[in-house]
Amino acid sequence: MKKVAELRIFGHKLLVKSDEGEEYIRAVEDYLNTKIEEVKESTKAVSTLDLALLAALNITGEVIKTKEILERLGRKSEELAHEIDRRLVS
Repeated sequence: MKKVAELRIFGHKLLVKSDEGEEYIRAVEDYLNTKIEEVKESTKAVSTLDLALLAALNITGEVIKTKEILERLGRKSEELAHEIDRRLVS
């Protein structure tokens, strides 16, 4: 059952519905706020929208890189499993 959670993202209050627990919601909130702060400290962007968009771009890049790593690891584990099977059969 979805619960309503209140988040504070860079000073803005948001109400979201989620099936996730409180700990997960707070972790997401903290992560996003941290990413926005990192962008704020490293750029001249001043509008909240610009900061949020730049943080979203950075997070999207992290997600894409993580997916690529997981795909590579998945392929490597399949290769290793096939090699183990091959050696066990011979």
